[in-house]
Amino acid sequence: MADISDLERQEIERYLEWGKKRLFRELDRYYGASLPGGERASYRFRGKGRVWFNRLLPSFKETICNEWGYEAHKADPQLKDKESLVIAVGEALVPLVHRNPFPTKGQVPVYLVAAILVQMNLDELCGEEPSQ
Repeated sequence: MADISDLERQEIERYLEWGKKRLFRELDRYYGASLPGGERASYRFRGKGRVWFNRLLPSFKETICNEWGYEAHKADPQLKDKESLVIAVGEALVPLVHRNPFPTKGQVPVYLVAAILVQMNLDELCGEEPSQ
């Protein structure tokens, strides 16, 4: 796994404390901030991040489940805690996320996308029964 900055680690920890609804609101906030003069949140961007995410969900699934091989990685003891799993999933998603910026051409925070996917439950995303 790649070394990440303390700031990135703090962001990941914060993301993992949030539910999916708040994570998608954060994605909307980044979407709005990527527009010229878009530092402030606006109702105009509500749901735009989720639309972007849902459009790419099949590609996220293909990347994580098949290309990265979630089934093989989930047994790795280093990935048992969610923070490490978000980092590893984020690393696997970097090329895809960078090739698919927001329509505003703003880059998307990859660890935010990874946190949403982890919160969605990767076992379910990849067609497995949830672990007991």
